Amino acid sequence: MNAISKALEDWEPELQLIVQHLQRPELLAQLAEECAELGKAAMKLRRALDGRNPTPVSLHDAECNLQEELADVLLCAVLVNIDTEEIERTMRRKIPRWLSRIEGEDIQ
Repeated sequence: MNAISKALEDWEPELQLIVQHLQRPELLAQLAEECAELGKAAMKLRRALDGRNPTPVSLHDAECNLQEELADVLLCAVLVNIDTEEIERTMRRKIPRWLSRIEGEDIQ
């Protein structure tokens, strides 16, 4: 069991209370908000990495913020009952496609 699965298992009763209280439509709205924040955090980290568009945020702080926002997205995804097996299948299809694009052989 990975660390994320363990954390979710440890907090299962509390997570169910959150789902019951907020319900799926509100959790989907929360997921959308967290996805936007994740995108912003990724862009901030990019700025901190290359320095062409300076930011007062340190590289360390930008990396920490990216991890926090990703945790928020993953937690919301779990709470809206995303099918993790389907995500795994999708990832397995996309990885070779991404590699082929990098290698210049765009295959489907």
